[in-house]
Amino acid sequence: MLLNLWGEILDGRLSRLQFLVSYLLIAAIAILLAFGLGAVIGAAERMGASESLTNQVSLADSLGPVGLTIVAAMFALLLLGQLNIMAKRLRDMGAPAPWLIVLAWMLLAGFLSSGGGVALGGLLGLGFLLALLFVPTGAFGSGGAGASTRL
Repeated sequence: MLLNLWGEILDGRLSRLQFLVSYLLIAAIAILLAFGLGAVIGAAERMGASESLTNQVSLADSLGPVGLTIVAAMFALLLLGQLNIMAKRLRDMGAPAPWLIVLAWMLLAGFLSSGGGVALGGLLGLGFLLALLFVPTGAFGSGGAGASTRL
């Protein structure tokens, strides 16, 4: 599973089912990490007698630069895994330059989210996810080996 998420960056492929499982795994890890950070912040607020903003600042101070760097690195690894599985799925579909498509999607989603609202960026993300889930292997040309038998 780790190979699906972070390995074979330049030549890997994922079928639709493998992509779905990898996508759900990344989402579950991100949710667990976010809830864990929320629980730590909430516990720090309950233990402190001051206002919540002061507690959050003291929590950041107590984590220090090393703790904050570790948290940022974990989220960066999750983002890399997410982008990698998208590129692998696009490669399996036969799309040309899959990393370019993924990066263009990121830029477009960020632009639409900042300019047109989060809902517009979310709709673009949902459309991209559905396309990755439902477009069959080899739909745009050179799909993976056994293209007609893969899910």
